[in-house]
Amino acid sequence: MIHELAYGDSEAAMKMLYNHFYSKLMLFVSYFIKSKHDAEEIVSDTFYTIWEQRLKLANLECIASSYIYTIAKNTTLLFLKRQRKEKYDMETDVAASDFPAQPDNSPEDELIGKELMEKLHAAIENLPEKSRMAFKLVREQGLKYKEAAEIMEISVKTLEAHMALATKRLLKTLDEN
Repeated sequence: MIHELAYGDSEAAMKMLYNHFYSKLMLFVSYFIKSKHDAEEIVSDTFYTIWEQRLKLANLECIASSYIYTIAKNTTLLFLKRQRKEKYDMETDVAASDFPAQPDNSPEDELIGKELMEKLHAAIENLPEKSRMAFKLVREQGLKYKEAAEIMEISVKTLEAHMALATKRLLKTLDEN
């Protein structure tokens, strides 16, 4: 089957692969992505990636489940990253409305609040990569520590260490202001 898929561009072999893994990948992706529509998109993107990289399959003796699940995991992480970026862009676009003018807020207070939010976002982006990813998965995406640890392929204790480092650095940034 792998030979047919890799060298023969066999759609029948791809269909067999799809039928075998689709429901398993849907369960896997749905564990991290709560939207069924988004999970279906990710699984479709996973199979598209497999099709696009079918020549690489020839080097594998058998199509290991771990190879397919790794593609699904990476596609899920890319989705979460894009989603996070879109959320950040949207927050940046409406940053002024985060601090609506109220009678007791002076323009100076509003400017300080906006600057503080910008510094906080900058501080998050300046965290070490693993700490930033842990922080964003847990705090922005709302994932549980166990879920975030599985996505990052680290232990929960290591994730806790990354979260502690992120929190410590962000609190230091806020204390400096």
